[in-house]
Amino acid sequence: MAKSKAIPKKILLSRLEQWSFKNGLEEDPYLASVTQAINTSSSMDFWSSLDPDENLPRPQATSGSVQIKLARYMAIIRNVTVFLPVGITWKAISEATTKFAEFTSTNAAAPVNFLEFWQNGYGFLDPKWRIGNVAELDFWIIILIIALTIFSTTFLNIGRSIAEKEQAIIDRERKVISLEIQSYFSTPRGVSKKGVDESLAKALRNLTSATEAIALAAANLRSSVKMQPELQEIQSEVTSFHKRLGSILKVTKE
Repeated sequence: MAKSKAIPKKILLSRLEQWSFKNGLEEDPYLASVTQAINTSSSMDFWSSLDPDENLPRPQATSGSVQIKLARYMAIIRNVTVFLPVGITWKAISEATTKFAEFTSTNAAAPVNFLEFWQNGYGFLDPKWRIGNVAELDFWIIILIIALTIFSTTFLNIGRSIAEKEQAIIDRERKVISLEIQSYFSTPRGVSKKGVDESLAKALRNLTSATEAIALAAANLRSSVKMQPELQEIQSEVTSFHKRLGSILKVTKE
C-alpha cells in the first residue's frame, strides 16, 4: 500500500489564507502563528504536539440572521400588541360609564340599562366607543396577534434552518483544514547535518556526565570498602571509557 503524502506547503498556505479570509479570521493568533511556522518550517516539533482541531477557531454561520432578526421584531410587536385589546376595552368602558352617568341624570325616567346604553349610545356616547365597534376592533387586533405569532415562528424556523445548514458546511471545511494541518506536521521531514551533529553532541555530553557519575561512585566505593578484583576491573573500564568519550566529544566540538 502506498503511503499517503502530506499536502504541499504552498497549497496548505493558500488554503489557510483563503479560509481565514472567507471567515474573517485574519487576526486569529493560532492561524497567524501556525501559518508562519509552516511558511518558515520552524518549531515543527512544537506545532506537531498541538491538536489543530482544539486550537482552530470555529466560525459562526451568518446566513439566516435576517430572518431571525425579523422573527424577533415580530415577536416583540406581538408581545406588546397582546395588551392592546384590554386597554381599548377598558377605555371604552370608562367612556361609556361617564356618558351613561350623564344620560341617567338627564333622563332619570328612561328604563335603559348600561349594556343597552353602551350599545346604542343615545347621542351621548361617541360611536367609536360603542360595544359593537370596540368588540370588532378587539377581534381584528387578536387576528393580528395570531398572524404575528405564526409569521414570527415561521421566520425563526427558516432562519435557524439556513444557519444550521451553513454551520454544517463551515464545520466540514474547518475539519478538512484541521486534518491537513495535522497531516502536514505529522509527516516525517528530512533531518539536516547540523541537526544531527547537535543531537549527537548533546547525547555525548549526557553520556559523559553519566560516566563521570559512575566513576565518582566507584571511587567512593573503593575508599570505603576493600575492592574485589572484579570491581577494580569495572572501575578501570569505566575510567578508560570516560577518557575515550571525552576525546570523541572534543573532536565533535571542533
